[in-house]
Amino acid sequence: MAKKFLAAQNDPSNTHITHQREPWKPVHYFFYGSLMDEHQLTHVLSLKSPPVLRPASIVGYSIKMWGPYPTLVDGPPGNVVNGMVYEVQKEHHEKRLAYYETNAYRCASCSIGPGGGGEAIFGKTFVWASDPDDEELSVGSFDLEAWKKARFGSR
Repeated sequence: MAKKFLAAQNDPSNTHITHQREPWKPVHYFFYGSLMDEHQLTHVLSLKSPPVLRPASIVGYSIKMWGPYPTLVDGPPGNVVNGMVYEVQKEHHEKRLAYYETNAYRCASCSIGPGGGGEAIFGKTFVWASDPDDEELSVGSFDLEAWKKARFGSR
């Protein structure tokens, strides 16, 4: 019996044993912090031209602040967080986003509502990876214009 198991395990035609990775596909990402800025996203992804960002929102989350950085945590049902959506076209761009966000955040699936209405789209976002009641987090909001002014001065 063990010989049959080992033979089946080593037989590439045995589809019950082999696991193939799904091919990577473009995916929408919801941003609610500094990545809503096209210049910042261009820099993080090393893009040759500015990305197309569109207004969007997600429901059921809220924003807390980790120092100057916003973080997404589970919020009251029905609570809306506004931001931007971007369709990531390359797998290595997705990896760059994860690197930028650090291990303080984890990637999570979400339903993204496009600004101006329309069908929700499946996508991903970055959420706080630790306890949402962590003492490091405080109630607050992220102001993109204030962040840009502090980071870059007048553009």
